[in-house]
Amino acid sequence: MAAFSIIILLQSGFSLTFRIYEFQPEIFKTAKYLNDFPAWKAWPIILMASLVAGICEEIGYRGYMQAPLEQKYGPIAGISITSLVFVVVHIHQAWASGILAGIFVISFMIGYLAYSTNSLLPGIIAHVIFDIFNFSYWWSDVIGTFERKPISMTGVDNHFIITVMVVLLSIILFIVTIRKLLKLKMEDSVDLV
Repeated sequence: MAAFSIIILLQSGFSLTFRIYEFQPEIFKTAKYLNDFPAWKAWPIILMASLVAGICEEIGYRGYMQAPLEQKYGPIAGISITSLVFVVVHIHQAWASGILAGIFVISFMIGYLAYSTNSLLPGIIAHVIFDIFNFSYWWSDVIGTFERKPISMTGVDNHFIITVMVVLLSIILFIVTIRKLLKLKMEDSVDLV
């Protein structure tokens, strides 16, 4: 559930961001080359890129970086340092400039998920799935393109209100799920003693 809430938060967060600041496809659509391929060529590239990024980044950041930092400095510091490094590594991406805070938040949530579950698997699953959406929708037009205008042009409409609600509900779902996971983790550590 926590991984699912991260996926929903990221995608609805993009939508909300681009209802506040105008979506600029010329900056964000960094994988436009996929639009020129037939679907049978584009989808294997999207799936492979998403798998490689999700698996490698989660093993690298959460496994090799975060876990030792957690042991040395505690979970919040370890997750925060790892998330800052994650943001810095992604700064060079054209699409990252307007969403650095969002990148940090999602990275922190995935890091907290890894800490809470003692597993990289939920974060890998979330990362792979949201990258599939990113490659196919936000970074290319393989499944469509975002065409909503900012609320400064349209006013607050039903789409904006629903998007805000989805963002808030996904945050609440994440918090509730993480609290349950942490409770289970604490019960397991007490049982071991």
